[in-house]
Amino acid sequence: MLVFPPLDEDDKYYILPYFWIPEDNVDVRVRRDHVPYDVWEKQGKLLTTEGNVVHYGYIEQFIDKLNERFNIREIAYDRWGAVQMVQNLEGMGFTVVPFGQGFKDMNPPTKELMKLTLEEKIAHGGHPVLRWMMDNIFIKTDPAGNIKPDKEKSTEKIDGVVATIMALDRAIRCGLDNGESVYDGRGLLLI
Repeated sequence: MLVFPPLDEDDKYYILPYFWIPEDNVDVRVRRDHVPYDVWEKQGKLLTTEGNVVHYGYIEQFIDKLNERFNIREIAYDRWGAVQMVQNLEGMGFTVVPFGQGFKDMNPPTKELMKLTLEEKIAHGGHPVLRWMMDNIFIKTDPAGNIKPDKEKSTEKIDGVVATIMALDRAIRCGLDNGESVYDGRGLLLI
């Protein structure tokens, strides 16, 4: 997921979603999940990797090619199960940042995504896979009012939403020349 901070007067964050599934599993997933993965693949909205499991080496090379075009400043990752890919990306010269999935890390950018969405300041070109995942999301709230996506209660896949939240956080933090977070300067905006 690539997220670009606002660069001009329209003040929008632009999202370029990328989703991968194993090529050999597309038809099985269409029948099992009743989700049009095959249509999205034909439209170029869903990418496949060879075989019946996601090929992370392919994704690493894809990220490297994207970097030539977009100058990727940071890559956020979920600490669980990403050790080899993180090492590979760091070896390729990328700055890779761990991003927790708890309320502490997820609350500020989740609230920011909700705010920006309501203000119509998120542009993703009507991407059908991301739109589907957004429709699946269930938000969990703790007693202190912090929020985050709840994978257990969400009706279908929401990984793209989680990736968007993580990428938005990094875009906000990297979009400032002084390296500070937008949250440091103005605090949270509550919806």
